[in-house]
Amino acid sequence: MDRADTAAGDGGHGRRRGATAVLLAATFMGILDVLIVNVAAPSIQRDLNAGFADLQLVISGYVLAYAVALTTGGRLGGTYGHKRVFVTGLVAFVVMSTACAAAPTAGALIVLRIGQGLAAALMLPQVLALIQTVFAPQERPRALALYGATLGMGAIAGQILGGLLLDLDVFGLGWRSVFLVNVPIGLVAAACAAALLPESRPGDRHELDIPGLLLTAIAMTLLIYPLIRGQAGGWPPWIWAMFGGSALALAALWRVEQRSARSGGTPLVRPSLLRKRGFSLGLAVVVFFYSGNYGLFLLLSYVFQDGLHLSPLGSGIAFLPLGVGFAGASMVGRRLVARYGKAVLVAGAGAMAVGYLVLIVTLLPGPAPDAPLAALTMAPALLVAGAGGGLVAAPLVGSILATVPAEDAGAGSAILLTVNQAAISLGVAVFGTLFVALLGADPQETAASLSATDFTRALIDCSWLLVALAAVTGLLIRRLPRR
Repeated sequence: MDRADTAAGDGGHGRRRGATAVLLAATFMGILDVLIVNVAAPSIQRDLNAGFADLQLVISGYVLAYAVALTTGGRLGGTYGHKRVFVTGLVAFVVMSTACAAAPTAGALIVLRIGQGLAAALMLPQVLALIQTVFAPQERPRALALYGATLGMGAIAGQILGGLLLDLDVFGLGWRSVFLVNVPIGLVAAACAAALLPESRPGDRHELDIPGLLLTAIAMTLLIYPLIRGQAGGWPPWIWAMFGGSALALAALWRVEQRSARSGGTPLVRPSLLRKRGFSLGLAVVVFFYSGNYGLFLLLSYVFQDGLHLSPLGSGIAFLPLGVGFAGASMVGRRLVARYGKAVLVAGAGAMAVGYLVLIVTLLPGPAPDAPLAALTMAPALLVAGAGGGLVAAPLVGSILATVPAEDAGAGSAILLTVNQAAISLGVAVFGTLFVALLGADPQETAASLSATDFTRALIDCSWLLVALAAVTGLLIRRLPRR
């Protein structure tokens, strides 16, 4: 009997349920903090007198730090014990969430969000490893299904819960409550984790790929930061120098990882995987798919709140069709793929493109004079686009990992999740920059002089890019290996 079976047999059903609740609570917090800030972004910007680029960095800083440190966090769990690193990351996440809530300036909030992302990189990679330890093989599919459902629920709840907290304005905390909501959840989860999660013996100590970690951080920072700051600065020469530096850092990363692999080390990015056509195509799908999805979340937050002047709660409710479509399609997506194969993913990408085209047609005459009605007219388009996204997202990871040998699944998963988070950060940077350029100024600074029509026209123009990204996503999926 292996360690997982022993843990599953000794712990009892109630203990396993409690352990599952702890792991899913941590997962929920991690995905919640990607999206809850979108709804709070206009309020944060007003309260801290921040620029739109600062808000992009508040969102991207968390995701980028998580993406860069994700693989290293997973390795630390294997070296020092998954339970120990999970609890350490969970406590650090609570501490950084509290600090974010107390941030006095936009600059401080950006730095603290990076710290929060690093804490997530310690905490979240351990979840799947601990599921393997807690559950016997025959019980794992249900646990993994709950894990996937939690990711979807976190995405939906981020919009609704963020709007509700801002609307209630508990103790006059305003946007700060969206970070403080992590504190009670995290403290209870940390206390229960010590009693409910099984101990895992530390594994062999592998040398961490520090050069790979640093070069990845440099390459991604030199790509994302100038994209966010370039528009406000008029694209000065140093912006282009940073783009060039990002390319050089990526080239250096490739050489360093090749050398590490040849010498028998454990590179952060395994070059042999990137040479596999199916896997590299799959990573491209992830970039196009997730950058568009999360870019849209940011744009809708500003259109709903600053353009249509909906309350934060009203904005969260306006997101519901997108979330409901996504969650519903995700529930049936895996079963459909098992029967019809990758055609389901292609159909999902097509539905996304159709949804964005319907959104464009809906908004072309201009928004309805009544804000709730204007949001309601967008609901059918968002429902279709969300359903298309759910058909792609649910089976995408499995479809991509099916292109690599079973012994490379762990390394492939790490690369895939890293690219996933990097794509989210890239989407926020690109769509935020394009949105500001189309508006002609920071949406907060000129909100009084901009009409709802100005915001919706900018969204229309951005939606053409969303159509293109969905189309490219479908074309790339068609080229993935059939298995």
